[in-house]
Amino acid sequence: MILSTFRDGGGQNVLKSTGESMPGFRDFERATAAVCGGQTREDKGVFDVLVPSPGGGNPYGISCKMTGKRPAKHMSSFMELTNSAAKFAAEFRRLNVSWAHDPAMAGNAMVDLVSSWHEALSGEVDVAHSAYLVLVHDAPWRKFQLHAFPLTLKAADPRTDVQWTVMYNRKTGAPSSLRGTIDDNGREHVLWELYPTSGGQCKYYPLLSWATMVSPEFELEQPTQESLPDRAEEYFPDLWAAVRP
Repeated sequence: MILSTFRDGGGQNVLKSTGESMPGFRDFERATAAVCGGQTREDKGVFDVLVPSPGGGNPYGISCKMTGKRPAKHMSSFMELTNSAAKFAAEFRRLNVSWAHDPAMAGNAMVDLVSSWHEALSGEVDVAHSAYLVLVHDAPWRKFQLHAFPLTLKAADPRTDVQWTVMYNRKTGAPSSLRGTIDDNGREHVLWELYPTSGGQCKYYPLLSWATMVSPEFELEQPTQESLPDRAEEYFPDLWAAVRP
């Protein structure tokens, strides 16, 4: 219901096909904070929401993600963990690793680097009880679902369980991305993708079987739609009457 309030015209996303207002990633973060009794960070930090610990210790963190629904055959969710090409490039230089020539070492370094950002906050946040929360929507934005995952990125050990390969641009033949796959009961599953030279996107596709919670699909309610001038008039009737042309 809290997510549904952003359909009144105030949501971050406006569908091109219908002009409808839908919640965006900031709206999802604020809704999560409201439900959990926490606070949003409103920055690009590791955690988007901090929730007080019932025991009075460090708060635990929630990293919120939004994404389109994956085809059922993949049996996975999706998160773009970061798009910081500079940080990956700096780490590869520090380790003297060429991702295009040593994909296994680069893949391990990539996972270790992202994990280190969590570990660096262990003195401020209860990292052990923190989590990822993913809001999934279908293409027409009609069906939604929540996926929750542990914060660890090593459900599949990047050194022993992941096969790292370099992918090449079909037109130019140049190396374009780093890919990590796992064997999921005889099915090859793409778990990791990194695009070091075209935006730095680090993409993670955890299996749904690793989730701590997968909600039933749900639809958002439809509140009364109001234009921004209508809302301003409703909130500030006297001031609006004084300045309205």
